[in-house]
Amino acid sequence: MSKISAYFSLLIFFSILSCQKSASNEKKVEEIRLGRELSPSEIIRNPLGEQGLDTSKVAEIKFSETEISFGRIKEGEIVEKSFQFLNSGNVPLYILDVYGTCGCTVPEWPKGMIEPGRGGFIKVKFNSEGKTNEQRKLITVVANTFPVETSLYLDGIVTSKN
Repeated sequence: MSKISAYFSLLIFFSILSCQKSASNEKKVEEIRLGRELSPSEIIRNPLGEQGLDTSKVAEIKFSETEISFGRIKEGEIVEKSFQFLNSGNVPLYILDVYGTCGCTVPEWPKGMIEPGRGGFIKVKFNSEGKTNEQRKLITVVANTFPVETSLYLDGIVTSKN
């Protein structure tokens, strides 16, 4: 065996040995594949660590109201209401998604960063066409908060056109 082959063999041996040592000292992170696309709330990491719950590094969203009534309207009317919120946390707030339970409830929300101490509005349009009687529509807000989802409700009574 030549000197070059011996050095090369030693180099490979020590490389393998050093990789095994560092791998055993590091914490292992395992990736989980679900076989489907992740929802925005699944992408956000929860603030759970070795010491337990730490919410100091997530935004905090406070709504002045989480339930708004549109009262009594006639079928076919479109109602627009706004949910006012404040970022009461210590880090910027990012609203990633806002969605209703059906196509009759359409939300609009501020895109981009909302600094601590600042706020805004989530506007919701409800189209009552084909909807009668009591209505209670769930609007889900997905943000970098804990928990990542906040529930809002728009409710009221829709009377028949006749």
